[in-house]
Parts: sequence; C-alpha cells; structure tokens
Amino acid sequence: MSAYAPVEPTGSLLLAWQVSQQTVLLIGAGTVAASRLYHLVCANPRKVIIVAPDNDQVDPEIRYRLEEQPSSPGTELEWIKRPYREHQDLDDLLPKDSKDGLGMVLVATDDATLSSRICTECRHRRIPVNVADVPPECDFYFGSVLRRGALSVMVSTNGKGPRLAARLRRRIEKSIPEGAGLAIDKVGKLRAALRVKEPAKDPKTIERRMQWMIRVSDLWSVDQLARMDDAMRQAVLAGWDSDTALGYWDVVRSRSLADRFGYLAHMVARLVTGQANGSCPVDRDPDGNPFKCPFLVGMTGFVAGLATASSIAAVIALRYSQLVHASTVAR
Repeated sequence: MSAYAPVEPTGSLLLAWQVSQQTVLLIGAGTVAASRLYHLVCANPRKVIIVAPDNDQVDPEIRYRLEEQPSSPGTELEWIKRPYREHQDLDDLLPKDSKDGLGMVLVATDDATLSSRICTECRHRRIPVNVADVPPECDFYFGSVLRRGALSVMVSTNGKGPRLAARLRRRIEKSIPEGAGLAIDKVGKLRAALRVKEPAKDPKTIERRMQWMIRVSDLWSVDQLARMDDAMRQAVLAGWDSDTALGYWDVVRSRSLADRFGYLAHMVARLVTGQANGSCPVDRDPDGNPFKCPFLVGMTGFVAGLATASSIAAVIALRYSQLVHASTVAR
C-alpha cells in the first residue's frame, strides 16, 4: 500500500476565495440570486453590483439586503434597476478608478440564451463566471455551506447534485461541536498573541511557533478552546519561553462544582491512559470522551470483572469455612 493518498480526480480545486478587494457583478434578482448575494455578503467583497429590473420577480431577500440592509461592514451594495446590456455592462459598470476589473460575474437569470452570451463575454475577458444550474458555463461552483463564526465548511458535488450536497452538509453539521466557531476565534487570538510575544520571522522560529501551537491545540478539546478567556490565554503563553504546552486543566481557574468533577475525571483518565490530555491512547482524540475510550472501557471491565470474581470467591470461601466449622462442631 502506498504511503501517499490516492488521487481522486473530482474536477474541482476547493479554495477559500478572498474577494475583500474585489467588485462582483450579480445578474438577476430571483431566489437563486438571493442565495448568491447572501454568500457574497458573508465573504465581504469591496462592492457587489446587482443588475436586474425592479418587478414582481425580485426575491424578498434581495429587497431586504438592498433596501433595509444596504451594506455590510466593508461592502457596498448597488442595484441597477434595468435588464443587463450585452457588450456594455462588463466594461461600463466598473468604477473609473478600478484597476483590477471585475473579480467574478454571477449569472442567475431565466434567459438561457442571454446567460450563455454573458458567459462567453466573461471568458473572452478572462473574468471568472458562474451561470446558475449550467455546469459547462461555470468556472466555479457554489456548494452547500455551513458557517459558524470563523468556521466555514463547504460540501460540493461538483455541480452534479446540489440537493444531495445540502443533505450531506446537514449531517456533517450535527457532528460539529456547537462552540467550534468560537473555539477557532480563540485559537486565532492565541496565535496573534504568540506572534506579538515572539515576532521573529526566521524559519527556525516560524517552525517552533507552528509546532508549539500544534501541541497546545492538541491538549484542548473544541469545547475547552471555546471557553478560553484572557487569563487562560496569558497562562498558556507563559509556557512559550520554557517550550511548555499547557492544557485546559493546567490553566483553568474556575472552582465550580462541574469543573471540580471534570478535573477529577481528567486526572483519573490521565493516570490510567498515560495521555497528557487524558484522551484515549487508542484514537488520541482530544475531543473524545476518555470514558468511552476502548482501552479505558476494557480496563474498567477487566478490573470490575476481577473485583466481581474476587467477591464471589470470597463468598464461596466464607461459606465453605462455615460448612467446615459446622461439620467439626457436629463431631
């Protein structure tokens, strides 16, 4: 068996596309366009230009985004209330001071002929384009996205089954801890504080920072990371100078009953499993429940079985002793 992962040619390169400095053109204002606009606003581009007539086909969410919430932090929204004009709008709609051109064009109209022509115009100008529900006219696809704070998870079927992608995304969502987004924010703050504490950019320091962050992160569960406050972060950073990675139970200052029981359970698991974070020595998962670890469960079962067998043996021995004593007295 090869030591390397097998190649699985899916036809797509999954990326987190940064559009914060780009202008995006959205053609259409129906239900699909509303979905596109939501994802765009979440990505915080510099500007989104919507081209569509103002009629009864406009999705209510489009009106909400444009009229009641006209802009998000850092993003300007503009609605040009008319049909798209071929051979003009790709050039005319850009601000005169724009140097980068359009970052992408999203087409969400019912006019298949117009959509195809727009696609041709974009590709002639080397502008990435997506024509809704027409895979051959898409340079990229929109997947089903889960967002929790800094966490973004996309499920893509490469244009083959969008509805199935949504179902799979919902199943994945159920398996992600509720505080995952907050945990990522806390890790980001820890990394930023570490760069302030040790700002050197030489390869050796960069590698040491990376390895130290890995060691620290592996000692904390997602839920524990979500609870990391400023005092705990400073306590963790204090271990940098001595190259010590500290876990949640090394720095927690809470004296609540729940934390006292949690600390006791952690120390028992740590003692039995030999793992610094009290995790299972079989799967080594910091998010796993140590008391569901197959090793620990097996050991617990063995000890319980041994104790039960010893108790039964003691009862049998006691009963036998009583019978022998009674027999001796009878004689």
